[in-house]
Amino acid sequence: MTMQRRTFLSVSAAGAAGLGLSLLGAGQALAADGPLDTAPTTPFAVGVRRYDWTRGSRPCTTYVYYPATGTPGGNPVTNAPVAGGVFPVYNFTHGFQSSPQSSLFIIRALAAAGFVVPAPHFNHNFTDVRNGNTSKDVSQILSQTLALNTSGPLAGHIDTGIGVGVSGHSLGGMITHGLLTAWPDSRIVSANPQSCEDMGDPAASVSAKVLFVHGDRDSTTQYSSARQAYTEMTWPKAFLTFVGGSHTSFWSDNRFPTTVVDWARWTMYGDTAARDRLPADAAGPNTRWEAQLGDSPGGPAIYTLVAQHSGKAADVNAASTAVGARLIQWTPNSRPNQQFEFVDAGDGHVRVKARHSGLFLQPTGTATGADVVQQADTGATGQRWRVVDHGGDVISLVNRESGLAMDVGEYSTADGARISQYTYNGNPNQRFTWRRA
Repeated sequence: MTMQRRTFLSVSAAGAAGLGLSLLGAGQALAADGPLDTAPTTPFAVGVRRYDWTRGSRPCTTYVYYPATGTPGGNPVTNAPVAGGVFPVYNFTHGFQSSPQSSLFIIRALAAAGFVVPAPHFNHNFTDVRNGNTSKDVSQILSQTLALNTSGPLAGHIDTGIGVGVSGHSLGGMITHGLLTAWPDSRIVSANPQSCEDMGDPAASVSAKVLFVHGDRDSTTQYSSARQAYTEMTWPKAFLTFVGGSHTSFWSDNRFPTTVVDWARWTMYGDTAARDRLPADAAGPNTRWEAQLGDSPGGPAIYTLVAQHSGKAADVNAASTAVGARLIQWTPNSRPNQQFEFVDAGDGHVRVKARHSGLFLQPTGTATGADVVQQADTGATGQRWRVVDHGGDVISLVNRESGLAMDVGEYSTADGARISQYTYNGNPNQRFTWRRA
């Protein structure tokens, strides 16, 4: 469905200029030489080379950062020898009046993890971002970077078959989202728009796993616009919210680059361990992690929900089809009253529909301890749940209206124990393994 677009970006030079940032530390283990068939297990030193590319008359000066020989840590070394291995390409585009050098906290983290990172230095023009010229510039830069595999010091070190990744902050985030929507690049398989504005409807020609990062108190690029963009994307997708965060406040928070690197390693190297680390690496004070990964809830399928602490399944009591029937746990039996459809409700939430009755799960109120029951479809806020992905096919469900989590009461392992809502703590009695029925 096409949604009406609104202009959210309101920025001054002072408000969007890059901040002084400390570089992330890296371990001291040396990376092994030789082709890399899997994600590297130890960090690399980082090298950088400058290329004065153009697209027609448009300058596309780009600093290409890459895994280098030497001891990890420290600043990127100009023209350093390339490390042994073959590495995917993951672009980064900076924001208004910033530069690659002001964005090293994220660029270096990606390069040290085993990515070739082309980082253009643009003198951003708002019109060119909105009319697609700068997104097209990035597509050209990606082509030029891939061509470095055929000659020069990076020859033979770039994976040209896997596709490419793109990321960027602020205007760079808008350019990144533009490459998934209005000015699509079908080579993109992974993307990370940061503090972005919605640039259009997702393009059918792009099949990418997309991670959004945004502060929910951003007054420059509105959080609501990024949420709209996230809602419209098909999964696999994720959204890392820095609660109370501004346009740039999360730059100094290590959860930001760590989560981005996890995403890049999973989506480009197939590193499932990095995927499974995502919820923990994003967790902590003032963050909210939402994800629909792989065949996660939100996909077109029926699931069972098995409580992690007890091994028993969420079950509508006595297979009742009546409004108000309670949700309990029971020994798994594959019957329809233990099967649920996850219906996308938008804005990062789902509704949970009991297969046997066609009714939706909803607490009886907003208080701690309120039973979860099945109710007729009313569209009520209480029928919306946020999926917290813990990795390894384990999730928690947090009610939108109450902010409380679905919880097996008193940690009971008994058949018939009530499933109610309780303050979210991520304990095993609030964690459910979802499985296709």
